[in-house]
Amino acid sequence: MKRIKLYCSVLAGILLLLFTGCEPGMEYANPTAESDATYYNTQEHLIYAVNGAYNILQRGGCWARCMPFMLNARSDEYAFTSGAAAGEPSSASLSEYTVQADNDFMSLTWQDLYVLQYAADFALEKLDANQDNAFDLSNTDDKALYDRLRGEAIFLRGLSRFYLVFFWGDQIPDRDYTTTGGEDYTLGASEPGVIYQKMIKDFQDAAGLLPVRSVVYADEANIGRATKGAALAYLAKAYMGRPILDGTAGAGDAEWGKAKEALKKIIDSGEYELVNNYRDNGSDANENNKESIFEVQFCKSLDTDGYNPVADGDIGSWTISGQNTWRQIELTSPNSTESGRWWNGQPSLALYAEFERDANGNIIDPRAYQGLWIPDGARFLGKSGEWIGYDDLFSGGTFANWKGKWFGVRKYGEDGFVSDAGKSGINDRLIRYADVLLMYAECCIETGDETTALTYIDQVRARANNEMVNPSEADQEMFYTEGEGTLPSGEELIAAAPTLGRVVADDGTVILPGTTVNTARRLLKHEYSVELYWEGWRFFNLMRWYNNPNDPDAASMLDNLVNKNAVQVAQTGLTGTATFNYAKDLRVPVPSSELSTNPNMVGNAAN
Repeated sequence: MKRIKLYCSVLAGILLLLFTGCEPGMEYANPTAESDATYYNTQEHLIYAVNGAYNILQRGGCWARCMPFMLNARSDEYAFTSGAAAGEPSSASLSEYTVQADNDFMSLTWQDLYVLQYAADFALEKLDANQDNAFDLSNTDDKALYDRLRGEAIFLRGLSRFYLVFFWGDQIPDRDYTTTGGEDYTLGASEPGVIYQKMIKDFQDAAGLLPVRSVVYADEANIGRATKGAALAYLAKAYMGRPILDGTAGAGDAEWGKAKEALKKIIDSGEYELVNNYRDNGSDANENNKESIFEVQFCKSLDTDGYNPVADGDIGSWTISGQNTWRQIELTSPNSTESGRWWNGQPSLALYAEFERDANGNIIDPRAYQGLWIPDGARFLGKSGEWIGYDDLFSGGTFANWKGKWFGVRKYGEDGFVSDAGKSGINDRLIRYADVLLMYAECCIETGDETTALTYIDQVRARANNEMVNPSEADQEMFYTEGEGTLPSGEELIAAAPTLGRVVADDGTVILPGTTVNTARRLLKHEYSVELYWEGWRFFNLMRWYNNPNDPDAASMLDNLVNKNAVQVAQTGLTGTATFNYAKDLRVPVPSSELSTNPNMVGNAAN
């Protein structure tokens, strides 16, 4: 499904949500044209309706641009750059905990997640109507396709609810129907806990309707669609995140047993496995692979005009993206002469310090080199046409003053200069099997089985020791590709008890003391960080762990966020990051555009 396209007829319903102020007093309907009431009467057109919901994931407020910032910038893995401070303050303020209600990145995400919810509801209404008996529900094949399509739309609605509540809390509008107009446009907030229960039911229902990966992917045209594994994985995320997703829940209310059951179904299905090369989880070389559970599909399109009409809703006509993602130009390699990207965010010193090292201080974890642009790492094919290392990649101007402190993200970017870096087709991996294994290990710890937890953590660690198969020219002959087993087992690391994540200023001041990895629980949290960095889960995990009274370290889970300004200053010299305040900064503000047009909505604690 690399090239899922939105057919223009789908737009008729979806775009009503975006232009609710336009209510002309004249009838403009063309009696000879296809209408919303008559179009969705074939299986092909009902498939288009579901495809239209997928397409919303590619919008600027979703993963084409804003979501990578919304999900990563607030974590301790992220530092904003001077380029962002000067030219893109909307993204920098997310990292600084100074985001205001008129922040355009945040407002666009709010808009597009609600469009996603609308598009999913729209598809479900058309499927439920089954106009002209487009599907013969007494026919086995028809019923199987019908159920799969309903499962996909229900999953996508659950996805919208998951992220809306994560960002804004659960006292926000929610619909399981397409908006009816009039007063419904100013729908008030849901009662606490209601959206969480709907979210859970969405993922449960989707898991019951969707086939497993091998069945869906048997037809190449369906590669990338949601599967039973995707629904179960997000169901487990929701159970584990209940303290921050359910307004009626509190610290200690994560549902470990239910999450464990859902995750075990994924593991026992035999549908997934870790790919050999860690690098394949962030490049375009092996997308929708056996490790991937759900990805947002992108397709590099040099001519974007008309290719994806729904993208024209982005703020500013210049942000039309086709089916491209802007993540490469925004958040990968630096804005140096050899790279030429925007580089509005970079990996923090806290993340860099988290990787295991040898006695000489050299990073020994191959995942650091396969996913980051750091000293002694992969080569980059520069604008000069030469393969260059870190020192030449981060060169010119002020780069010389910050060597060893300024880094890039290799995930989701090409390993060389491209003149059209803003037009990238690299899929965004929302959730993958390594995450499932770590989540299952966490559930084992929470249910008193650390021995089993270590076996699953070691599965993830062992992959890091693999010899890279067919390494790209950027990696060829590099020491980390040889598979020499440099990473110890989890049990060995606990016995060695290293302190990881320690950040010290140039004058010797300890900015972050780090954590001594001497328990299975601390090992697990370390492994989450070095395996899943910059994949959108770090802030979510920190908030979960802070709300876990079973964790002896719960009270210190926010320390890196509280001290983020000191890290930012040490790494970039840029000041202005506010002290993280959980009561305020767990959420982002309800957009002012919503508050000014909806008299039934009020702000949240972040407003």
